[in-house]
Parts: sequence; C-alpha cells; structure tokens
Amino acid sequence: MHYSPHMQGNIMPGAGSFPQIEAPQQLGGDSRVLGYLGRALSLEFSAGQHYLAQASLAKFRGELNYAQGFVTLANEELQHANLLTDRMVMKGVVPAGSILNPATPTNSIVEALKSCEVRELALIQLYNEAIQFCANMGAVDDHALFSRLYAEEQEQLVKINGWLEEFYQTMNMNQNSARSFV
Repeated sequence: MHYSPHMQGNIMPGAGSFPQIEAPQQLGGDSRVLGYLGRALSLEFSAGQHYLAQASLAKFRGELNYAQGFVTLANEELQHANLLTDRMVMKGVVPAGSILNPATPTNSIVEALKSCEVRELALIQLYNEAIQFCANMGAVDDHALFSRLYAEEQEQLVKINGWLEEFYQTMNMNQNSARSFV
C-alpha cells in the first residue's frame, strides 16, 4: 500500500465514528485584531499580577491605603481581561496562553507607582494602536472595545499619577514642618 495525501480514513482508532464538529467561524476575525486582543490580555494579566504584588509590598511597608488602591487596580485589570476574553470567544477563539511580564519588586511607594505608570503606558500605547487599526479597517465593535479600555487605562494612569503627587505633597509638607522648628 502506498501513501496518498488524498487517501480516505484516519489512523486513529474509532475516529470516523465520532461526528465532525466544525470550529466556530470567526466573526470579522482579522488576525491582527486577534493579535491585539491576545497582547492586551497578556498585558492586562501582567498588570493585575504586578498590582497584587505591589499591594503585598505596600502592606508589609505599612502603607495600607496604597495597598488597598493597588488591589482595586488589580481588580480593574482583571475585569479588562474578562472583557478581552469575552471578545475573543465571540470571535471563535479562546486564549491560547498568556505570557506574563514578571512583577517588579519595589522598595518604596514612589518606585511602586512609577512601575505601575510604566505598565499603564504600555497598555495605553497598545490600545491606541489597536484603535487606529480598527478605525482603518472598519472594525466597529473591536474599535469600541479598545476605545473603552483605552479610556479606562487613561483613568487609571491619572489615578496613579494623583497618588504620586499626593505622596510628594505629603513629603514636602512633612519636610517644611520639620524645618520650622528650631
């Protein structure tokens, strides 16, 4: 017997007895949009993991108000991951596996907030690129999702920068009050 690529049958025992189920059709499943969804999912999970690590570090430094803020940010990022996963499933795919960036250890709240700022900027940049691509391709639903996430990431960045500004103001006030006593 000779092998022919068009030969009927399968070498798996019983494979022919099971009904063939077609994979769901991708609804506008442009591979670049799926790429943006996958990268965004990895970045969102990475940010969530990083914020949880920062919450624990802040807790051990006694910065409980910042620890709670980081937990809130982590929850927001996991909600974003949920939206991205829903969109992927709607397109007929499931996440293949996210590659997470490691959480960065920090020794102060300033380091922690700066590291969070970097992660937010990466997400904002990715969403901005995805928005532009979807606008050019006419992918209205994907554009709407990326626009929503872009706006929410910008709000998170404003929150992080506000915490940083508050911290600097508090430190400045403490230094001025320490200098006023002779």
